[in-house]
Amino acid sequence: MPERTVFFVSDGTGITAETFGNSILAQFPNQPRHVRRPFIDSVEKAAHVAGEIEEVALKEGKRPIVFITLVRDEVRDIIASPHCKGMVLDMFKAFVEPLEDEFGVKSNHRIGRFSDASQSAEYHDRIEAI
Repeated sequence: MPERTVFFVSDGTGITAETFGNSILAQFPNQPRHVRRPFIDSVEKAAHVAGEIEEVALKEGKRPIVFITLVRDEVRDIIASPHCKGMVLDMFKAFVEPLEDEFGVKSNHRIGRFSDASQSAEYHDRIEAI
């Protein structure tokens, strides 16, 4: 498969986006170039990353794949805009929002929420077992 770039864009560390993205990418034989952009928590930072994505798209002649975990709508809207030159896979739109509808409640929409799991006894037990 031809050279391709994959971006992992998050308002936190980017570990969730990268872990999920790599799980999906493992289903394909290609070895894309990985670019992690953590702590994208402002409109200015998002605009900069959108510019990077556009540069890569022009250079490679293909849309970069972009996995995002962005909580704030105004930040997410820049990366997920129709003007973005990447194929954007938004984990919140794909998973959190449908669950909000199903449960009938809004999620916490808090940056870094996934890392809360690392504070649990179950997490520490699992790490200790490994």
